[in-house]
Amino acid sequence: MKQLVLTYALLSAGAFGFAQGPYAPHAEATGTDAIWFENELFVSWVSSIELVRGYKDLANKSIGKVNFGTPEDALGTSDKSAVSLGDSGVAVLTFNGWVLNKPGADFAVFENSFNNDFLELAFVEVSKNGVDYVRFPSHSLTAGISQIGSFDVLDASNLNNLAGKYKVQYGTPFDLDDVGLDSVKYIRIVDVVGSINPSIASKDSKGNIINDPYPTDFQNNGFYTGGFDLEAVGLIHYEGEIFLGSREINAYSSNLNVYPNPAIDFIHLNVSESGVLKLFNNQGEVVLENKVNEQERISLNNIPAGAYLLQFNGQNRNAFQRLLVQ
Repeated sequence: MKQLVLTYALLSAGAFGFAQGPYAPHAEATGTDAIWFENELFVSWVSSIELVRGYKDLANKSIGKVNFGTPEDALGTSDKSAVSLGDSGVAVLTFNGWVLNKPGADFAVFENSFNNDFLELAFVEVSKNGVDYVRFPSHSLTAGISQIGSFDVLDASNLNNLAGKYKVQYGTPFDLDDVGLDSVKYIRIVDVVGSINPSIASKDSKGNIINDPYPTDFQNNGFYTGGFDLEAVGLIHYEGEIFLGSREINAYSSNLNVYPNPAIDFIHLNVSESGVLKLFNNQGEVVLENKVNEQERISLNNIPAGAYLLQFNGQNRNAFQRLLVQ
């Protein structure tokens, strides 16, 4: 967990003389594939979680398991809150719909790293039925000769298909093409134990030991963390019930003035900039899309009665609000 009050003494990866690896670089570098949490690619977010906590330090089980955060901190849109999985911890995430295999990334996983270099990693697995899981092929080119210490750094360009590759609110993308599935209903996150001790080490798809900061058994106001900290999972190619989370809906709604609500034939929109307004039904389908100015009257002709989600994408911000059509 990276929300501790610490004297920041980490150097950048460049200061350690790391060579550029073959994979996408850190979230703020040219050529990255990191996805900012407000990107309009995200249609919905995971709405349910089952969590099996791992240890503060797998090599010293006697000190117990982590207890930082609550499972609900990983639900809904990215808001910097997170739940600690602990060494070898597992989270199974679900949603009322299906993630589909379409061109490009199909979903993204968010961790709460405080910068581009201190990275705690996890495997990502997916399933259609919640029983048979397929793990994304992962690759770590970080040398395993000496242990990456508790506050040492990693180079993102040496990592592929490992959650936690990017800093907070930048998602690591995953493409179902890599596992050969056309759709999934379950996403499982499995903490990577970053130790290079062969008896407890995690290995990538090529059998390489994955070396990441270890141990990370930090204490913060009486709560203990360790390993991967799950912040959110955003769904991109998705069909199903839209979920953002109550806290996020309430926060975003304050930036979007839509009336009347409930509506019948039309709505009035007041925003501070021009942008694009989309209306989603409960199956995650876009039923209306309009370019809008700061003040706009929008017809709801041919929109059936029901509950919808309005999404406004402007140049400077996004906003959401629930809308009831009668």
